[in-house]
Amino acid sequence: PIKRAVSHYKMVTSKDGTPEQLAVRGSEWRTSTLEEVFEKDICDMKEDGLLPYWDVENKTFDREVFDTFANSREEDEAWERYVTTRVPLNTGSYAPLARGMYALQCRQWFRSFDRKKFLVMKLEDMSSSSGDDAGGGGGGGKGEQWAVDRTMEHLGLPRFTVPDVEVKNKREYRDPLEGRGELRE
Repeated sequence: PIKRAVSHYKMVTSKDGTPEQLAVRGSEWRTSTLEEVFEKDICDMKEDGLLPYWDVENKTFDREVFDTFANSREEDEAWERYVTTRVPLNTGSYAPLARGMYALQCRQWFRSFDRKKFLVMKLEDMSSSSGDDAGGGGGGGKGEQWAVDRTMEHLGLPRFTVPDVEVKNKREYRDPLEGRGELRE
């Protein structure tokens, strides 16, 4: 989730792209550092009751509070509050960290539909083993064709051969979080 958030920040703040891409990304983060954007998202989640276990000032984590809160009705309500008040649909400049809270995003779907209907794959598995993955982190995946084959099989559709697996829209960047910060309980 962190690599995804960093990649998202880099995409949104990039001046490269078509006019349509630039418009959809929004401009809210262009004057903010990655740390400022992350801190705002953490404060928004805290304000909406989504992070009762996180002490913003001391940057500490309370395991006992987390264990009680995770998967609770209160967490569901806080997530709904956060999504309805903090997620605008007209810009890409929102929720860099909350977008990585995959369990919360999927929970309602899993409660409403049979889990056998879902196919969940990791991005790293979808990228080619040549090292051309979206996060810039070195590939090693099973590849694009593997991902399409799994998807088509899951949907009960005939095999489709991917004609072009060349990486598009790739950005190179140094991980600004490398060697910084640690979680303290």
